[in-house]
Amino acid sequence: MSFVPEISNPFLGALVGGLFYGFAVCTSACLPYVTSYIAGIGAGFRKGVVVTLFFNSGRIAAYAVLGAAIGIFKFLVSDKFFTSFQSYSSFAFAIVTIAIGTSILLKSKSSSSCTHDCQNVNNVNVTKIGQRFDYRAFSLGLSRGLLLCTPLMWLLLYSVPFGPPIDSLALAVLFGLGTALSPMLVLGGATGWLLNKAPLFRKWISIIGGAILIVLGLVTLATAMSLI
Repeated sequence: MSFVPEISNPFLGALVGGLFYGFAVCTSACLPYVTSYIAGIGAGFRKGVVVTLFFNSGRIAAYAVLGAAIGIFKFLVSDKFFTSFQSYSSFAFAIVTIAIGTSILLKSKSSSSCTHDCQNVNNVNVTKIGQRFDYRAFSLGLSRGLLLCTPLMWLLLYSVPFGPPIDSLALAVLFGLGTALSPMLVLGGATGWLLNKAPLFRKWISIIGGAILIVLGLVTLATAMSLI
């Protein structure tokens, strides 16, 4: 039996299931965080696409960890386990989101006090940083991926009867790859392109992006606390 009943191969079913979920739900659930971060760092089209790739890479890494853990520790799988894990992962995601939003606001504040020469130096630094690993986007995606959405929970439960732990890991990764192949990638780039059309408001766009991330993090934190 496959994760998608119409597809006999379970691994292909996990990939196709991820594609459907990515188009239907995942994009709308993750895009506010991605676009707020893109706005906060003042990314253009290319950087917006790169940020989205790092974010999705973080989510896939989280799915891989969850799949491997379920494959190895099958005896832990229960409704109580999923509920407890969801509470802790929500706290982690909220803290990461708030921390990233705060760092963007602090960066915007320090940039506003720079002279023209300082801005030129910062532009060079931003270019160099953009060529390296974007740990903030990856961390945001990693912590977001640890939140167990309903299809992911079904997939993990579905993978429990599989023999080798590598099967659970492969199913989770394929599902994550499917969700990554969604309109989010194009929309992330388009967000950067549109926001770059208003260079005079770049500072305020960055501040708003960081503030939205903080608000989203606080909402997630309040929701997690209500589940305790």
